Amino acid sequence: MTPATENRPFYGWWLLLFLWVIYTLPIGFAFYSPVVLAPFMIQDLGWSRGEIMVGVTAIMMLFGISSPLTAWMITRIGARRTIVIGGCIAATAAFLISRLGHIYPLFITLGIFQGLGISMSAMIPVQTVAIAWFSARRALALGLVLGGGAVGGFLAPQLINWAVLRAGGNWRLGFLLIAIASLTGAVVALLAVRNRPGDVGQHPDGVAPRSRTDPPAKSKRTARTYRTDEDWTVGEALKTRALWLLILAVTGTFYMWQIIVTQGPLHLQDRGFDPAMSAFLYSLAIGLSIAGRFTIAGLGDRIEPRYLFAFGSLCTLIGGILFWFVSPDKVWIAYLYPLLAGFGFGAAYVCIPTMTGNYWGTEAFPGVTGLISPLAMLIQSSAAPVAGLLYDRQGTYLTIMIVSWLAVAVGFTAMLFCRPPTHTKAL
Repeated sequence: MTPATENRPFYGWWLLLFLWVIYTLPIGFAFYSPVVLAPFMIQDLGWSRGEIMVGVTAIMMLFGISSPLTAWMITRIGARRTIVIGGCIAATAAFLISRLGHIYPLFITLGIFQGLGISMSAMIPVQTVAIAWFSARRALALGLVLGGGAVGGFLAPQLINWAVLRAGGNWRLGFLLIAIASLTGAVVALLAVRNRPGDVGQHPDGVAPRSRTDPPAKSKRTARTYRTDEDWTVGEALKTRALWLLILAVTGTFYMWQIIVTQGPLHLQDRGFDPAMSAFLYSLAIGLSIAGRFTIAGLGDRIEPRYLFAFGSLCTLIGGILFWFVSPDKVWIAYLYPLLAGFGFGAAYVCIPTMTGNYWGTEAFPGVTGLISPLAMLIQSSAAPVAGLLYDRQGTYLTIMIVSWLAVAVGFTAMLFCRPPTHTKAL
């Protein structure tokens, strides 16, 4: 490393800004916004709720199932190129849905490709880059970057809902906006992302190895939460109880969240809210998750993330119960359920990559995440179509709500027992 490179300001802080943009666009537009288009598509196409949710679920399912492929691509071509390719895939799929979405099988097929594109352009590659650039301040970096999902999830659905209403209910315009946003994220990644600090002659946290002999007080400050010192492999991680407890906690907690976000606009309109207010409350739950994400950013390097995750699960459970009782006559519930559910989801969401990086290390992170995501998402993605089909048969969401309450309770319990694993070399 040359003196000129060493004296250059740490690029990691600028990179967080670019990663924030890259993450916000596909998550806010491509992942969260299709749900607010569902009522318009049902009215225009005459599909049932169960049918429309199968299409929406295809996006979510492939988002998780394709995670091993995304992890493999990151190890082969790097996170930057993976993000660019994924953004182009998501943009192309959304554009074609906007042109040809009236053909149901094609809608499902393109939804699958959109889920693949979101997976490759958002979660795993963005988290991988952030973890590679930050170690001591890992939770802070992840909380700031992943906060973009909350901002995008709050603003993008409302923007798309407003544009579609202004266009007379033309839901195809919504998918066109999703395509533009996805392509924009790919361009930013191409121009600004650097996979590792070494690519620009720098080090994680901007601290060279020789300067890591810090005074005792500072060393204690940076070691408040567990960090593995071992080089884990994916195979070794699979043998740890902590990984399976983490998967169980993610699955249970996020099953409840999937009910809230996928059925939100429809359930709220069933309860008597107009479409605009339904879209606002739906977006509010996602937007308020920024409080949970930033809480982890501030506390996740000081308090063990598993305790913060468990608290997030508890908040999600309470918010999910209130979601069932929401009505225009109980305004306090209408604003309290998104606060609790959103905060709980946001806190738990940032804890996942933080715990994964802390428990199994930087090198194993893409592979371990590529295992967690599909296993958890397979069950989570079933929430939307099951909820829609049960509603079509029973005319109520009560059954699926009870199931989701039990699921998040299991997730809360699993996280309490998800202690740091012990590497075989340390035995």
